[in-house]
Amino acid sequence: MLKKYESMIIVLPSLTEENAKAENAKVHSFLKENGGEFLNTDEWGKKRLAYEIQDSREGYFFVNYFTFDPANVSKLDRFLKLNENIIRHNILTK
Repeated sequence: MLKKYESMIIVLPSLTEENAKAENAKVHSFLKENGGEFLNTDEWGKKRLAYEIQDSREGYFFVNYFTFDPANVSKLDRFLKLNENIIRHNILTK
């Protein structure tokens, strides 16, 4: 059974806005390929971080809403950790 999730990702500020959006699109593709359903994205754009992460003071923020199989959440977490362009992420159930 699919559950609703919310996930925020922060993408490296050194990328262009188009490339940052492309990184978020990779997350959408991963969700669909693994049986999830993408619902919506809130794009916050480039924002200043509260503290420095990996020598960055800014980042592109995306909040994704989706349904996903709870058994595959660890796969999604690993996918996000291995993407070097994503400097921080979280996954929350709704």
